[in-house]
Amino acid sequence: MREITFTLPAPFPLVNRTTGFSHYTTAKQKNQLRRQVMAAALHLRPPAPFERAKVIVERHSVGTPDKDNLWGSAKRLLDCLTTPALLNVRTEGARQRTKNKRGLGFIIDDAPQYAEIEVIGVKCKRDEQRTVVTIREVVG
Repeated sequence: MREITFTLPAPFPLVNRTTGFSHYTTAKQKNQLRRQVMAAALHLRPPAPFERAKVIVERHSVGTPDKDNLWGSAKRLLDCLTTPALLNVRTEGARQRTKNKRGLGFIIDDAPQYAEIEVIGVKCKRDEQRTVVTIREVVG
């Protein structure tokens, strides 16, 4: 069973800090998070994404957000762990679209048949704030 663990230097941003921005600002924020994950874990990326995985995301911060805010906020981070896939083009001449275009290929997808996800809020001191991501391959 393979396991990947990496740490981001800050807690991932909560939904109430990322909503209400323009499409361009939102895309910029998502790309910035992707770059952080890439810098922290690119050398850990498996040659092929895990078929099934258990993903544990620990958000260490001064305050502990409520459960729905915590889980909803983890979506951007989880999207960075998935694998990009081309979508079917329904109409001839339409542009090709990609599912999970910011994915780095750690897991196939964040859907329940591919990943069991656990998001945990941990209260800590200000100088200990971080995000710890653990991805365990599930065999069998």
